[in-house]
Amino acid sequence: MKRGFTLIELLVVVLIIGILSAVALPQYTKAVEKSYATEAITWLGNMVKAEQVYRLANGTYTLYINRLDVDFPGIANIQGDTTFFRVNNFRIAVQEANTVQFKLRAKRTTRTGGNKTGDSAYVLVVSVDQNGNITRSCVGAEKTCKVIGSGAVCSSSGTNKDWCYDPTGSY
Repeated sequence: MKRGFTLIELLVVVLIIGILSAVALPQYTKAVEKSYATEAITWLGNMVKAEQVYRLANGTYTLYINRLDVDFPGIANIQGDTTFFRVNNFRIAVQEANTVQFKLRAKRTTRTGGNKTGDSAYVLVVSVDQNGNITRSCVGAEKTCKVIGSGAVCSSSGTNKDWCYDPTGSY
């Protein structure tokens, strides 16, 4: 009698590996995207705090990130008045700022700065209104936004402490 595996046994093993990888791959991509979003959420949180400090000192919010008291580790010195900067996977920008409110956006990009498509195409938006209420929303790919946030759709009334999916927001 010969020793070794039969063709059927090898096919069964390959089939099992295929099934396991089909189950694991979507979970892996969700985890990777969530880690990318965490980077942007951290940046946005730091920017919100810096904008609030700037407003206390100057009486208004600013469009220009170089005027904020925030460190930019891993980013070359930002010189001159600019409203955006790039980190590995996002383009972070001050979209709107005046004496009573401001809005920040983190748009998902490729590492080289190109636009993402499909389930990786989304924008994280943080806005602070005149009463200091902070609204956090995700606009774009619904599946990805629901993974990042609480899974809830943003409501027009009140604020949300979690990230919510905004199907009506501007991308």
